Amino acid sequence: MPSIRTTVATRHLAVILVIACLVTWCRAQDGLERLRALGDVGDHRGVIVLADSLLGTLPQGDHEQRLAIQLLRSMGHYRTQDETGAMAAAQLAHGHARAIADTMGMVRALRIISELMFDGNRFEDALRVEREIFVYARSLPDESFLIKSYNNLANRFLMLEQRDSAEYYYREGLRRVKEDDVYGRAMLRTNIAKLLSERGDHDAAISMMREAAEAMGSLGHEKLYKALNHLAYVYHNAGRHREAIASFEESERLNALGERDIFVTMENLGFTAESHAALGEYKDAYAAMIELEELLHEFYTRTANEELLELEKRYEAKLKEEEIERLDAENSEQAARLRARSQMLYGSLGLVLLVLVAAFLLWRNLRQKRRHASVLEGLNTELRDQKERIEEINRLLQLKVLRTQMNPHFIYNCLNAINNLVRKGDHAGASSYLDGFARLLRMVLDHSVKDRVPISQELDFLRQYLKLESLRFEEGLRYDVDADRDLLDDDVDVPALLVQPFVENAVWHGLAAKEGEKRLSVRFQENGDGLRCIVEDNGVGRRAAPKRSHSDGSPSMGLQLTNERLQLLAYKLEASGRHILFEDLQAPDGTAAGTRVELLLV
Repeated sequence: MPSIRTTVATRHLAVILVIACLVTWCRAQDGLERLRALGDVGDHRGVIVLADSLLGTLPQGDHEQRLAIQLLRSMGHYRTQDETGAMAAAQLAHGHARAIADTMGMVRALRIISELMFDGNRFEDALRVEREIFVYARSLPDESFLIKSYNNLANRFLMLEQRDSAEYYYREGLRRVKEDDVYGRAMLRTNIAKLLSERGDHDAAISMMREAAEAMGSLGHEKLYKALNHLAYVYHNAGRHREAIASFEESERLNALGERDIFVTMENLGFTAESHAALGEYKDAYAAMIELEELLHEFYTRTANEELLELEKRYEAKLKEEEIERLDAENSEQAARLRARSQMLYGSLGLVLLVLVAAFLLWRNLRQKRRHASVLEGLNTELRDQKERIEEINRLLQLKVLRTQMNPHFIYNCLNAINNLVRKGDHAGASSYLDGFARLLRMVLDHSVKDRVPISQELDFLRQYLKLESLRFEEGLRYDVDADRDLLDDDVDVPALLVQPFVENAVWHGLAAKEGEKRLSVRFQENGDGLRCIVEDNGVGRRAAPKRSHSDGSPSMGLQLTNERLQLLAYKLEASGRHILFEDLQAPDGTAAGTRVELLLV
């Protein structure tokens, strides 16, 4: 039998273990509170740093604490646009939830994974994950998760063009949502109304959207202005343009009362212009498009400034981290030197020993100098690399700023063309031009915030752009924009807004000064493992292309901006392993017969 002394020691050990577990649990709880507080104030990078620190102190088997921390860490990565980090953290959170059979935790982790897939245009994968969430949500006592799952399933089906399935899940969610959930019911009614409107069932769509707007009105103008925007869209699709204009204007009035939603304002102005044009009120349509053009210019400029500020903050944070690491290294090295000197002082037993110690110190100092030289060389190399990265960032920002300047200039030219058609009394031409122009604006807005887009969307954008340019030539412009069948079948991604400057250059430099038939072709072809785009025109050629100016004698800013953007694009293509080739075409008699530009995209 164990002795009394052994039993007491065992009890003491158990008490110590219990106290240690309680201390660890309390620290984790305090850390979770601090994580949530950092998230509430928007310090998402602080969330990531603190979460990594807390995870390093927790035992591997503490799945409950690790689940909560990984969920917050995933949202921190998501808010800082680090999709890879967010996905990895969400998957780890899902693993911890499965280990302790936490259904709620699995639903929350899978929801983050589904949203990341949806944002990455992986709609099939997002639908698969959302179906898994739906199975778990049906077993939860809180039915709000099930309602959310119905809505998300409908959204996934909608992006896959399966509108019948989307409508079914929207209606199932509406049938189950509680009566007192005014906002949830109104949003589901809005989604159903938009589906009905696109299907052509306008009366049912208007009736349901009115009910949604009336319900939103009880929640204040912050919710009502979006509902009125959707109601106006339904009116517009139904051809009831006068009611659509009134709803758009009321939506914008309420939007201006609070923090203005610039994307809702853009939709309001664009559809208001289209509704005025449909009613033959071209002057009002023109005014709305002018206001939209000013808003777009402001939006692009502000976006570029915000991105520049974010890059500066990241660079400053990186410098601070490197400075802290350098100081820590110096402190450690200094402490090591002090300890060594103390040991040498205590060990000095005689003259011979002192000589040996002195020789040792000389050898060590020489080695440290060499080490310092190596460290300094490494730091210099790292600083050079950072300088090159900053220069690359500056070039990217210059490219974005030039793009934000180029779009308003093209918009100005198109608006002048619309104004001229209105003055001439060509209302049908003005309406057609205005419709095409509005569609092009929406394409530019969508493409300008993406690095790559499907080739089908890029082809539609180039065709729409050339269609507008051809309307400005009295003798017309024959153009052909196409791609190899394999590229269209796979709908491969291409760099957004990369080809348009070369097309614009061909139109303005090569074809604008040409007499007679004007032809332009743009074709995307496979090039081994890469992609090739050929832009060919039958213009006057690069050497004979005149310098253009406005009617008042001022130089053409459009050509200047296009040339600057082409120079940046050419540099960017070469720097990223791509190539750009210009070829001057000649007729049999040696005269210029146009220009051929070949872009090799890796």
